[in-house]
Amino acid sequence: MISKKEKEELKASAASITSGTTAVSTAENSPFIAGKSLFINTRGIPLLRLPLPPSELEIDVSSADGSLAFRSIREKRCSGSCVLSDASQNNLISTTYFWGPSRDPVLQLLGPTTDPNANTIKTISKWTSCSHKFVMPDGRVFEWAYKRERQAGGKKMKVLMLYRRDDSIEGGKSVARLVRNEDTRTPGSSKSSAGNGGELVLSENAAEVMDEAIIVATCILMLKKEIDRMRTVQAMML
Repeated sequence: MISKKEKEELKASAASITSGTTAVSTAENSPFIAGKSLFINTRGIPLLRLPLPPSELEIDVSSADGSLAFRSIREKRCSGSCVLSDASQNNLISTTYFWGPSRDPVLQLLGPTTDPNANTIKTISKWTSCSHKFVMPDGRVFEWAYKRERQAGGKKMKVLMLYRRDDSIEGGKSVARLVRNEDTRTPGSSKSSAGNGGELVLSENAAEVMDEAIIVATCILMLKKEIDRMRTVQAMML
């Protein structure tokens, strides 16, 4: 059962993603310098609908020239678990997805190894929370969180940002950001959609910090969390 407090947290969490009125504030000492861009193509789900699983089983991630870079595939509509492959159909990362208290998803780097734990990316988050931490096999910690930024002309925009958590840097250093606005969000989605795609902008030195496929896989996981928070709120409204 979902407690009253958790219901209120879920409502506030879902509203913050669609309305752009609240955000996680994360400071960083060094400015974000944009490098490569990828485009995550998924419509997500609209605000007003029955709380059904999304119908899209495949999410394509394209390069700036429109060519396929990655593809994430779910086997079943009722499952959030998926496998990320590259343009040559080589499976790279599997995500075993869970929803609910104390059931954090697990990512597995696919490849030959004698120690499965050496390829496991653990995730940490309060299940009603917007942010999510990822612990790499080598112990480094990254976090996806939402930040409100002021754009040219003074307009504020919500951005989903990936940080490397380092005690020596206040707030962490930004590695990537997902930008969803009128120009970049996936066609067929809107400002009020949850889990919709957009432009995934990597920092100029992102490749030195995290593998590109991991950035994509963890970002898609965040979109899945958006959808499930929205679906939970939709179910509570019935």
